[in-house]
Amino acid sequence: MGRAGVGMGATPRDEPEEGQTGMSHEHEPESQPVGRYVTRRQFVGLGAGALATALLAACGGSAATSTSAPAATTAPTTAAATTAPTAAAAAATTAPTTAPTKAASPAASAAASPSAAASPSTAASPAAPAAAMATTSPPAQAVAKRGEFHSAWPYSVPPKGHYNAMTGVPDAMLADGPYIDALAMPMGMYYWHDQKWMQLLATDWKFDGDNFKVTLRQGVKWSDGNAFSSKDVVTTFWCLRVMRQPVWNFIDNVTADDDTHVTFHMAKPSTVVERYVIRQNIHSDATYGTWAKQAQDLFAGGKTLDDPEGKTLNTNFQQFRPKDLIVTGPFKIDGSSITNAQMTLPGVSTSWISNQVGFAKIVNFNGETPVITPVVLAKQVDYATHGFPPATEQAFKQAGIRIMRPPTYSGPALFINYDKLKDFGDKRVRQAIAMVIDRNQNGTVALGDSGKGVKYETGFSDNLVPLWLSQSDIGKLNTYDLSPDKATQLLTAAGWKKSGDTWTTPSGQQAQYELLFPAEYADWSASAQNAAEQLTKFGIKVTTRAITYTQQPIEVDKGNFQLAIQGWGSGSNPHPEFAFDTDLFAHNTRAANNGGKGIAFDLKQTTDSVGAVDMQQLVLDSGSGLDVSAQKAAITKLSLAFNELLPIIPLLERYGNNAVLENVRVKGWPPDSDPIVQNSLYADNFVVMMILTGQLQPV
Repeated sequence: MGRAGVGMGATPRDEPEEGQTGMSHEHEPESQPVGRYVTRRQFVGLGAGALATALLAACGGSAATSTSAPAATTAPTTAAATTAPTAAAAAATTAPTTAPTKAASPAASAAASPSAAASPSTAASPAAPAAAMATTSPPAQAVAKRGEFHSAWPYSVPPKGHYNAMTGVPDAMLADGPYIDALAMPMGMYYWHDQKWMQLLATDWKFDGDNFKVTLRQGVKWSDGNAFSSKDVVTTFWCLRVMRQPVWNFIDNVTADDDTHVTFHMAKPSTVVERYVIRQNIHSDATYGTWAKQAQDLFAGGKTLDDPEGKTLNTNFQQFRPKDLIVTGPFKIDGSSITNAQMTLPGVSTSWISNQVGFAKIVNFNGETPVITPVVLAKQVDYATHGFPPATEQAFKQAGIRIMRPPTYSGPALFINYDKLKDFGDKRVRQAIAMVIDRNQNGTVALGDSGKGVKYETGFSDNLVPLWLSQSDIGKLNTYDLSPDKATQLLTAAGWKKSGDTWTTPSGQQAQYELLFPAEYADWSASAQNAAEQLTKFGIKVTTRAITYTQQPIEVDKGNFQLAIQGWGSGSNPHPEFAFDTDLFAHNTRAANNGGKGIAFDLKQTTDSVGAVDMQQLVLDSGSGLDVSAQKAAITKLSLAFNELLPIIPLLERYGNNAVLENVRVKGWPPDSDPIVQNSLYADNFVVMMILTGQLQPV
């Protein structure tokens, strides 16, 4: 599909001292629901928020200013260095990882993946320069507007679909996908390989002690004619606090210094603040100002989101339905064009970046994989990120449609309802299941060349493991190689018995379960069915049930399942913290947002590998502060614990198999070797970036 998986994975943090300005108890683990349920679409970083999004330039730490260099309408090759911190200066790589081939395999990717430069091993010290920054400025003369770009991204039709696109609010049209960056723009997007920012609504930023300071672009106007200013940024972030978004686990206040300067005060300084702030889509004060004021008044009055007033504000805000989506980007939604099949995004001539965008409009086709497939084959779509099955991919190739394979750093995993399946509380049962399912077969069945079985089972991408764990610690990881015999030994030791062709649990029940998966995700569907077949063959009988992709994650949150397929990892940020957030919080501690406990996995555990662990606290530690070595220690401990406990069982790692139609409506597509293709598919989407820079043009 056009989805990803946790946008800016919301990560609960330590509670500050009582009385600390701006902070409140809504940050405590038991009260962490975030507005948006997590679909794989949200590995996007949800507009960066939408989840979040990728780089370790968010993970370093120091306080020097960045300098801008003029950019042409091509990807920047040189730029002034920024001293914005980076514990692992956002994802650079020395070789393309555009497909799951040798060059992009977990073994080879240690040096070749976009996250290589995001690793602690390659990062400069907190005081050293980090990612370079480049500015995107309109060319001196406007390009001619003509033609149209045809995209494919699912959306809900009004009245269910709406214009409240604030991160965390479900069912906002296009808000959970890459095209939101061309509408309600963020302050910047990132070139993973080149370690450079493309400056959008901001032109400079830096860490300054406990503050993160941002300078905004001047001369920008909203589509309603109002001037863009610091007021819009402040409003956006206060509304994000209402939605319990993770940036507020790091900051405790955001203020406008003047019209073009904003200061974020960090209650807990962390290198990830850069990414959270700069990749956040910014919304208009004209739309959200009154809500931001209510939020400020609530917290200033000592209330929290756990108080009745806070809960009411959160509920009312999610029900807020603006009449329009006001934008700073070069495109906006034409409400009158919306049908079940498609919508039109006409160009906005008053946008500050309009001069360098060549397309007069974007036509977006609606639907998940089964609906979009024939539209792609009819050559009505120029770019689609859906999870097409191998047979469909071959049909595309035969029709002359190119397949591109950018990385996603995520994939489907087997989720367990520990409240309902008490016998699965024994880690030996989960370990046995990991040895029963041939994950390489599962990946091939689901996605052909774009599906690779997970090897290390740490909870984050195999490509990133060598960047955060020492070789010695990697050697401690159980790779759970296929072994029905060892699985049998583990289950027997756990008190299970084989009766005929079926296992019986210690409680005397036959091991028969239902596996819930989202119907429209062709790759996840195939993964689910294959996993069920393999388990059934082993004697754990699993039947599958498909429900619509919009409802399935909600049912998981509510606990209305036994086994389920949902996303692991995060393509939104190469820092493992974001992956752990998806794995351990999204459908667990934050499931309360949808009225349930999700998988109901206790994050306080005792392990053989690292002793007693509080996985909640380890996730917090993994991204806290500016000391990368301390982050690395927490990540190592958490990885070893995850590998032993398997709270969820990651099955395959997905690479995109994006359908690209060349030279029909669009020219300027990059070769697979182009560094921009190494951007994470659902974070800083390379196609959107190339539209904004003018690299993609109408034929």
